[in-house]
Amino acid sequence: MRPYSKAIVGIVFSVSTSLAAMWVMSRFPGMEIPIPYWIFGFFAPLFISTPVCLLLARQVEQKRRLTESLQKAMAELRHLSEIDQMTGLFNRASFLRRLEQARAAAPGVCLLIDVDHFKTINDRWGHATGDQALTAIAGSLRRSVRANDICGRMGGEEFAIYLLGMTGDSGAVLADRIRLAVETLSIRNDEGHAVPLTVSIGCAADENAATTEILLRRADLAMYAAKAAGRNQIRLAA
Repeated sequence: MRPYSKAIVGIVFSVSTSLAAMWVMSRFPGMEIPIPYWIFGFFAPLFISTPVCLLLARQVEQKRRLTESLQKAMAELRHLSEIDQMTGLFNRASFLRRLEQARAAAPGVCLLIDVDHFKTINDRWGHATGDQALTAIAGSLRRSVRANDICGRMGGEEFAIYLLGMTGDSGAVLADRIRLAVETLSIRNDEGHAVPLTVSIGCAADENAATTEILLRRADLAMYAAKAAGRNQIRLAA
């Protein structure tokens, strides 16, 4: 029941109680109550209880709105604490926490993705262009995976994805699709020059990993194998 509805109930209760008490008293011999007293018995509690009940109702409503605002603010802060502000993906801590939860539900495939020659992009085209590249790649990752997959930025130019319920072969197919999608991205620096983007991806199936740390380590080794083999390719963990 809304606060102002409760206030009306309180007012009606106050008036009714006063009149009921007067009616009971009037039933005793010699206790007849004149009409003016009945009128007073009606209006006195009405005038007293109405402002009190309305004030209390207003305070309750203000408290309710304040509580909702605080809950909304806390939810937004909680969301912001989980998100990498530049890319909009999960940050490292949030990704690892969700990865643990997802692995407990079902095995999948972990991808570690590193942007090729990112230092060269920053040095040659500037950090603003580097940030633009990271944002563009993050958007490409989001578009390439399913809604229930977990996608995060591990730090710097490294990203990670957990593909829920996938096998190593299907994960490798999607990883190569991600690689091709990044390769076709088109970004330009402030002078209008096109900046080439590629990534190297390590792919590790969860069924062979005893712990999350081992899973990430296997994906990391596969990613470095892809970079050592010439970059812009994927490697499956052994």
